[in-house]
Amino acid sequence: MQLKNYQQNTLDVLSQFFMDCRIMGAEAAYRKITAEPDIANRLGRLRDNYVVWDTIPHTPRICLKVPTGGGKTIIAAHALKIVSETWLSREFPVVLWFTPSDTIRKQTSEALKNPRHPYREVIDEQFGGKVRVFDLDEKFNIRPADIENSTCIIVSTIQAFRQSNTDKYNVYKHNENLEPHFAHISASEGMEKDENGMLKFSFANLLHFHRPIVIVDEAHNVISNLSQDVQGRINPSAIVELSATPQVKNNTLYSVRASELKEEEMIKLPIALTEHYGWETAVDEAITKRAELEIAASNEHDYIRPIVLFQAQDKNGEVNVEALKKYLIETANLSESEIAIATGEQKELDGIDVFARDCTIRYIITVEALKEGWDCSFAYILCSLANVRSNTAVEQLLGRVMRMPYAKSRKISALNKAYAYVLSRTFGEAASALVDKLKLKGFEEEEAKSVIEVQTALFENDVFEINKVKLDSPVITIPPTIVLDTKTSTIEFTKQTSDEDIQMVCDQVSDAEAYEIKSKFAGYKKREEESSPAKSGAFFSIPRMMAEIQGELEFADPEIIFESFDWDIAKFASAKLDAGEFNIESQGHGFVIDIDGNRLGYSAAGADQMEIPYIDIDNWQPVNLISWLDRTLKQTDIPQGQMVDWLRQAVEYLTEGRGLKLTELMIAKYVLAKKLEAKIADARLKAKATAY
Repeated sequence: MQLKNYQQNTLDVLSQFFMDCRIMGAEAAYRKITAEPDIANRLGRLRDNYVVWDTIPHTPRICLKVPTGGGKTIIAAHALKIVSETWLSREFPVVLWFTPSDTIRKQTSEALKNPRHPYREVIDEQFGGKVRVFDLDEKFNIRPADIENSTCIIVSTIQAFRQSNTDKYNVYKHNENLEPHFAHISASEGMEKDENGMLKFSFANLLHFHRPIVIVDEAHNVISNLSQDVQGRINPSAIVELSATPQVKNNTLYSVRASELKEEEMIKLPIALTEHYGWETAVDEAITKRAELEIAASNEHDYIRPIVLFQAQDKNGEVNVEALKKYLIETANLSESEIAIATGEQKELDGIDVFARDCTIRYIITVEALKEGWDCSFAYILCSLANVRSNTAVEQLLGRVMRMPYAKSRKISALNKAYAYVLSRTFGEAASALVDKLKLKGFEEEEAKSVIEVQTALFENDVFEINKVKLDSPVITIPPTIVLDTKTSTIEFTKQTSDEDIQMVCDQVSDAEAYEIKSKFAGYKKREEESSPAKSGAFFSIPRMMAEIQGELEFADPEIIFESFDWDIAKFASAKLDAGEFNIESQGHGFVIDIDGNRLGYSAAGADQMEIPYIDIDNWQPVNLISWLDRTLKQTDIPQGQMVDWLRQAVEYLTEGRGLKLTELMIAKYVLAKKLEAKIADARLKAKATAY
């Protein structure tokens, strides 16, 4: 699965952070990266001092801000290999994957276990298929061999660990099923013991020993002191949090802009917002828009069946679920088979594949929110009959209508937008409320304002007289820029009419008339404004250079031209790494690696992290390291024979020429690979400069 540009950029920053962590520590690495102008600009108010948790002072903990619909799980899946190699120098880490609820936990576990699911495909590719996934309920099925020979991912909720009295909860209980794991584990600080002072064979103690990588979804919910205590018991090696709305204390490292999701065709924008004074017209217009979109969708190659999400009022409201369904069937003449109710009591979506071509559902009625994890990109229209300002469910429902079908822009522009029809007692109130809701979905305020496109209601106004309003209330003072027809009691806007003139009239009429005046005036102004070519959908085209390659014309992109250029890495990069570039010095029970003047510490325990099957530590040979480097640094534009020879020269120079120990090189192989990778990249740039 090819990453979107913003996803790759996020992972690049994450990788740089962990590389810097090895050199200068998490706090200094965080300051260094967040001080970069682009990143500082992205973070805004989230850029603050790095917060260290006392329970895990040496564990890097950062958060990636990704708006709803941006693919947080795919980013998390790719992050595992980055942390494992760059920070831990391990081939097979233990991973504890926290989700915000049991519903999401089960969905995430099922997705990660499914070998055909994109999430699992990513992780399999990173770890050579040596991956085991366990739901928390399956924790006692984990064998020592699983941890030794594969990347083990345990999916859980933090609630399962977030308990002050650890005796009552499963993960902290002594369990004989875990005894094989503890055959070679000794008690260390932070592990729990029983009343006799003996080490508990508990799942929490097992995690504490293996120091898992912790992934936290919806991380803004887990920054309490109790969460710090939980992490202290788990003893993580690194924590990567993901959230659309992180808090300052989350240590946000990078922020993806919502506009980047739009550019990558992940979400529908803008949101066309229409405010209504009466609920019937809001419903009618939502139905009409859905019908228009279905006609448009019939011209698309991909199957799309646009869906309306109706948010009814609660059971004591005028427009409750029953009243709304009755209106849809009896007044709007909709078929009952096209309507599904999804509330706490009525679960008519359960077991339904809304993407299926034989599914007839086009209207969904809910009250609070659809169940967690329900995502259908066919949802295009939100019609909220509740108070959009105070109702928290609107935020979740808004996210439901923003996802782009098949994550691909549609050829008909109407299908690239989301639509919202809402009740509002004061014109402009709903737009302001939706800005606040979008901010909760990860949008910055200016982004949120720019993507809301206020529309004029169709059925409450005569579309042919958008600049006229008939009044029942007597108006005493009329500004000169507004024309009053005394015979029909109708006012007419002109191009010179200002917002202040409109307000003067509105102060003299009823609330309903003031609403209509403001609504129509907003639509009139929008129609009168001159659109730029870009807003009208016009494109500016420029010619592109072509090059003839193997008898075919190709766009003259540097990468394409370079593909046909044969180059020899040995001509552009020496395989020798001198002491200034890469050095290893003994230090106590471990050693220090010096890379370009930056020093990384390693302990002797690093030898336990080696995962080279069938090779005894005492029998390591240079060929084993060369073979591993060849697999890790495989380059499509360098023939394998040429690559192996270059790597052989590099290893021979380090071991024979400089006398470095092979065991230390094997333990530090990831760092060595990163340095050689940088030399290859530099050589490629030099080769490209000679290719043109």
